[in-house]
Amino acid sequence: MAIRQSLSLTALLLAGSAAMSGSSQAGEGWETYGVPARGVPWAQPGFQGYNETSKPAQPAPSEVSTAPRKYTITVASLPQKVQGENPNIAVLMAHLPEHAAIWFNGSPTQSKGMVRYFESPPLTPGKRYAYTVRIVWHEKGKWVHKVEKVPVRSGEIHCIYLTPADEAATVADNLSKLAPEDRKLAEAQKRCPIQTDNPLGSMGVPVKLTLKGQTVFVCCKECADKAKADPDKTLATVGKWKEKAIEKKGK
Repeated sequence: MAIRQSLSLTALLLAGSAAMSGSSQAGEGWETYGVPARGVPWAQPGFQGYNETSKPAQPAPSEVSTAPRKYTITVASLPQKVQGENPNIAVLMAHLPEHAAIWFNGSPTQSKGMVRYFESPPLTPGKRYAYTVRIVWHEKGKWVHKVEKVPVRSGEIHCIYLTPADEAATVADNLSKLAPEDRKLAEAQKRCPIQTDNPLGSMGVPVKLTLKGQTVFVCCKECADKAKADPDKTLATVGKWKEKAIEKKGK
């Protein structure tokens, strides 16, 4: 059964305030928001997330002071925009261990399950908001917690999930699965030209594309579709990065 609860949303940069509701659902509920079945980070080939064999005997406590060492919170923005009756809401999808607890701005949520969905009411387009998200989870036999600020805007979809704390190791592992020449190109490019905050390899093995005779890498299959839809823009973005890298190397 879906569970909904009113939450507070703090404003970022004089944006005002809003409320938020949360729910947990079985299956690939993210398709409801216009995100394809394989459009989320945890559905990508090579994804490395939470992987603990032991399960806690008791529910997550509200008071936890230990910082995590093995995992960290990762936030990724999706290229899709919210679809449906309320396109101006913001959606946060949380992919967490079933035992994990999540708070928004100090308020606990009741949603359970590996995938949980949180919706804002309609937000003012162009204004920026932020949630202060706190997650408690179990690692290496102990309860740990971490706080992360998640900026949102009207129509945006964000994913929040746990990944190994050493992102560099995750990236290196996924890039190592590419052919040697492709790996060199991906390492030089560094980031996805569609989701520019995502390092190549952070969401799984990068996807190789050939656009107008040039090799480009993106972080996932969904970004591949967007890159193909506007190849000039994609190539221009990657070209700027290459120019900056050359300039930096020449100094």
